[in-house]
Amino acid sequence: MNKKSILGRIIYLLTGLVAGYQIIKGMENYSNLTTTLYTISFGLLFLACLLLLLMGFEIMENNYIAIISSLIPITLSLGLVTDKLDSSTMYSVLISVSFIIAVVLRLFSSGNIASLSLGAIHFLSGSVIFFLPIILFLTDKAEIQILMISFGGIIIGSGGMLLGLLKAGKSFFTKEKVIALFPINLFFTTTLFVVGLAN
Repeated sequence: MNKKSILGRIIYLLTGLVAGYQIIKGMENYSNLTTTLYTISFGLLFLACLLLLLMGFEIMENNYIAIISSLIPITLSLGLVTDKLDSSTMYSVLISVSFIIAVVLRLFSSGNIASLSLGAIHFLSGSVIFFLPIILFLTDKAEIQILMISFGGIIIGSGGMLLGLLKAGKSFFTKEKVIALFPINLFFTTTLFVVGLAN
């Protein structure tokens, strides 16, 4: 095991601890539904870090892991919507139906359609994660720290873009470079989400 691999595993461990902290200490003052959604999101982040720590980056190529991982931005965005907006029904239905369609396509089709289906889910939930905190801040409905969620969305979005380009064979970076950057990307994203959600 080389030094980069060891460092990556250490960062995954730290990221898992940050996600675990949010689950244990950061869920106060939320409704039961919002708490459940945030717990699922950070719980899956914790689980993802554990799998990456134990099994390495190759686990991300598994179809089932890709599907489960897409629940992280989905539940985080749903948590934001249920917590900050008066009504979450329309978005909840839209994201739920989209997820079901994406799962079916991912499991029973191949090629670009399967990849684009989950990509669309990430785009939809990622847009909520990025834009909603900005709107809430500009309309004086949230403190400035909520913008950290938007910054986290930018970072994980850039990481997702690198992974997508790598899979498509159009990456500016080598596979080794992308793999080396991924744990750092995940750590800062998780930390910014925790800071942005702090009450």
